[in-house]
Amino acid sequence: MKFTLITAVSALSTVVSSLALPNLVLRNPDVYHPAIGIVIKEDFPNTGFPRTDVVEVSRGNGQHNVKALLGFALPALSGKTCTISFSDAIPNPSGSRRLQLFTTLRYPAYGDTWNSKPSTNNHIGTFLVSSNGGGPATVVEDFALKFRCPSTPSNLGFEVQPVWDDDSVTWDITKGGFVITAT
Repeated sequence: MKFTLITAVSALSTVVSSLALPNLVLRNPDVYHPAIGIVIKEDFPNTGFPRTDVVEVSRGNGQHNVKALLGFALPALSGKTCTISFSDAIPNPSGSRRLQLFTTLRYPAYGDTWNSKPSTNNHIGTFLVSSNGGGPATVVEDFALKFRCPSTPSNLGFEVQPVWDDDSVTWDITKGGFVITAT
């Protein structure tokens, strides 16, 4: 009896192991950082600031606005859903720690200034950065942070603005801040 039971279990395990199993590999989303980051300052409306990987958004006592222009170069991602998120600001953000994200009517270019920046188009979301700057930001308002990814290579432009009278958030575009994920 033992031999028959062992033979039956062995035969059954051979049959089961030969069945096709679904692909159980976890797939990480494709993550895209901005290809370009530009700081523009209200106090220097005609000054084009040099290329930088560290951008900031700030305002003090309702004055001295500093905004960031971001450009994402996305490949063709047909059939995928894109999501914009924010994480890992440089430590010690202050004030409201809130960022408003707008689409722009054209891709930003080095040399853009406060007075010559691309026009903002749609407010698509507001984020609250954690008090220590690390980790993901909380989405406060989501008007269009998920969208159908482009089916052809595309350049997408955005403007980031401070919220309320006092606000200061800085991030390195190569390591964190705003990213687009495609799933």
